[in-house]
Formats: sequence, structure tokens, C-alpha cells
Amino acid sequence: MGNEKSIKQQLMLLPLALLLGACSGQSTTSPAVSQPKAAVIPALPPQARQQPAQPWCLPTCSSALTSERETWRQMLIKAGAGE
Repeated sequence: MGNEKSIKQQLMLLPLALLLGACSGQSTTSPAVSQPKAAVIPALPPQARQQPAQPWCLPTCSSALTSERETWRQMLIKAGAGE
């Protein structure tokens, strides 16, 4: 009876030993092979690039337009909430 218990315990350890053996079988000598390659981001074609700002367009003009758009957005939100 004691012998059966010992055999069961040994059989329970067998899957654990197999799993540990499988994990240790991975090679750590060449990590460069297992590392994924870095993503390459292609450059934008010239027609997709943003044009430089015109010399007559001041930064204050852009900020005023942004402020005006925010005002319009808030008005639309309030009008939509009133329905």
C-alpha cells in the first residue's frame, strides 16, 4: 500500500518534470534570432506632406481659429443637448 502511494507521487511529478524540461530546452545562446525585428516606418511621399505655413499666417491667427472652432463645437453640443 505504501508502495502504491510512492508510485502515484512519482507519477504526479512526471508531468512537472516534463514541463520544466521543455521550458529549459529553449536556446539562450542566440537571443538576436528570437527577437522580433523593429518595425520600419516608411517616409511620407511628398504629396502627403503638410505644406509649410504661409509667411502671412501668424501663430495668433491659428490659435484664434482653434478658439473659434471650440466655440462652434460647444454651441453644437448645447444645441444637441436641448433637443
